[in-house]
Amino acid sequence: MRYSPEDLLRARTLGFLIPRPGTRPSPRMEDEELVSSESVGRILRAVGHRVHEVISVTRCISRRRVVLVRLVDDSFVLLKWPDEDIDVENNYETTMLGLLDEVALPPEIRAAIPRILAVDPQTRVVVVDAIPPCPSLHDLLGNERPVPEPYLRALARILASLHGVEVRGIRDGHHDRTLGPPVPRDTLVSTREYANGCGLDFDDYLRSMQELEPRFRELHDRWTPNSLIHFDLGGDNVLFPVAPSAGALPVRLIDWELAGFGDPMYDVGFLVGQLFLGEMRRVRFDVGATDWVSRIQANAHDFMSAYSKARSVSEEDVRRLVQYAGIALLVHSTVRLQQIGALGRIGHLCLHFGKRFVQHPDIVSMLLSDGRRRKGWVG
Repeated sequence: MRYSPEDLLRARTLGFLIPRPGTRPSPRMEDEELVSSESVGRILRAVGHRVHEVISVTRCISRRRVVLVRLVDDSFVLLKWPDEDIDVENNYETTMLGLLDEVALPPEIRAAIPRILAVDPQTRVVVVDAIPPCPSLHDLLGNERPVPEPYLRALARILASLHGVEVRGIRDGHHDRTLGPPVPRDTLVSTREYANGCGLDFDDYLRSMQELEPRFRELHDRWTPNSLIHFDLGGDNVLFPVAPSAGALPVRLIDWELAGFGDPMYDVGFLVGQLFLGEMRRVRFDVGATDWVSRIQANAHDFMSAYSKARSVSEEDVRRLVQYAGIALLVHSTVRLQQIGALGRIGHLCLHFGKRFVQHPDIVSMLLSDGRRRKGWVG
């Protein structure tokens, strides 16, 4: 059975499971031969890659089968197998990375985005250029200190450049990549959906989401798909391959499978949500502990001030990005509910703060910003 994008969206945000069709086991249970050095070498030879002698193959954490391959010349490539259960014909990442080759991005910005090197027509494996293993945003958010300012400024610069690309001409030929807000307009679940609710906390979670339905409708009405956006800037999809002082642009954005044309403030808000989530994962909320707030303020200010210098940001933009940050937190709480059957400490925090972000964006924007520098956010 094939599920529509709306079905998958409702399942993702309203906290119930859609049964996976077919009987194919998880990629983690597949025969190791499929991702062996010999198998990977055969694929690289089949697609005519210039180097196909493999030194090592490392599995990446992913729902689909993905491996990082180190080659004999010390270069790296990423091999991605198709998701045979859900998106058999999914070539979205290939399409979007191809589009980025067509637009006039500055070379240093284009270098921060992977390129499709080849696609094996027989196995439908996609070969993408890759970089050596390096720290991710998720890794840096686990440290005691704020994320280094040069990293956040470089990330903001890349996004502002991406969001500023003129898309009216290319968007007309790719209507299937026009995205909508990552929440449904209607939060009323059917009997079948309710029966597939996840875990003991499902009722509490669903009630909170249904209370937010008016805000979700507002976001749909204000959504303008006028920019290229990544749409999935989670902590593991933002890499920092060089030290901030090395002179090169120290950012790499990976996994463009969900990318398309959408509201640029969603990318910005999603990253603000990741900054908030990183602090919630690490900090102990002892009575009187406020240092986590100052770290979020520092990270958010560095990121937003750099973005607003490169691309104008209005008060309405800030309001939306805060709401999108809340949605990022809500989606994380859904994932926890689906994976472990309960929200747990982090899931409850994400639900609580995510709801507040969506309901009260003006108040939250003042909390996350440094009040003395608030005007620096808005162009």
